[in-house]
Amino acid sequence: MSFFDEYIIAVGEKQESPFLNKYGIYQDGTTPMYRDVDGRLWAMSGHSHMGHIGMFCGTTLEDMKEVWPISTNFCVGHAEYAFSGIRYPEGILPRGSIWPFGLYICPGTHRFFCFFHNEGGWNGKGTAYDAFGYCNTPAFDSDFRHVGLMHSDDEGKNWIFDRWVLTGEQVAFTEKFNPGAGLMKGQPSGSILLGSGDFSLFVEPDGEYMYLFYNIIRVHTEKRCWESCDVYVARTRKRSDGVMGDFVKYYDGAFCEAGNFGKETMIVEKAWHPRVMYSQKYKKYFMSAVTMRPATTPKGSNLDNVMAVRVSDDLLHWSEPLRVSKNGEPFGNHYVALVGNEPDVQPCVATGDEFVVLTNHNGTDVAMWPAKFTGL
Repeated sequence: MSFFDEYIIAVGEKQESPFLNKYGIYQDGTTPMYRDVDGRLWAMSGHSHMGHIGMFCGTTLEDMKEVWPISTNFCVGHAEYAFSGIRYPEGILPRGSIWPFGLYICPGTHRFFCFFHNEGGWNGKGTAYDAFGYCNTPAFDSDFRHVGLMHSDDEGKNWIFDRWVLTGEQVAFTEKFNPGAGLMKGQPSGSILLGSGDFSLFVEPDGEYMYLFYNIIRVHTEKRCWESCDVYVARTRKRSDGVMGDFVKYYDGAFCEAGNFGKETMIVEKAWHPRVMYSQKYKKYFMSAVTMRPATTPKGSNLDNVMAVRVSDDLLHWSEPLRVSKNGEPFGNHYVALVGNEPDVQPCVATGDEFVVLTNHNGTDVAMWPAKFTGL
């Protein structure tokens, strides 16, 4: 019997979150959070080509406030200058923006680590490219994704770019356009994969690993539509010495493939921007996401913007989704996140039945909804 044969998710009334446009914060994705060893809850919100990225701190979401805008010792944007010239693993010059989607604070050193999403088709200042060539806006979001890592030793005020930690098995360009990769073969026209990204970070509360749950999008260059959007996972061990290890992808029943260019096995199909929360009461993991409908015509992503929640005992095998409703109507948005909101507990953990749901669209205010598991 599935958990959702006995329980549903009841959603309360909308509340204002700390992450709002009126403060210059234009969140695009789910908001990363982590609690340090002193009990302070930290969050990052915003992205690098609209408004600013703010560092927030508090006890819970109710009292969290921005403490400072972040600064980076590297620039974003044009490929000749961005990311300190540290190339994508393909050897291509990096470009574009940062979207912070994962935050971890080392318990032994208080070093902050931020995992960020990057796309080559946005904010390239003349060097952005998609599956077809240089672009101002990528055609039906057909640009390529990587996950980058940066760190801060002053509580998120200043950030140093480290490296690219997650790359798709397939190279980040097509045979139609080579963005400076030299003697490499791009993906053939037709069905192509857009790399690893659109992710969230889950840190085991008691275990030894942290996990990146990420998307790989398949598009068709001739039909000009998304064909699929599925969930994959990679992990690395937690450390307490201020070092971040490499990630290992889950493939064919084991964590065994390299984070860059390794093979990967899908764990959930047709799910956009996964986010995981652990329930101490039920000893189960819950994944929130948005479902992709079958793409039968050129409509881009074809996401339904309704929150779908799955349950798991092991982070790898997930139930069929519960589509959440409120007052008899489908509930959700483009980005949805289950978040624990209790003092002294990590935000990826709920101790009892209550938690919050954060929702937003591309660059909109983040809304906060009290929610709980309740029996049928």
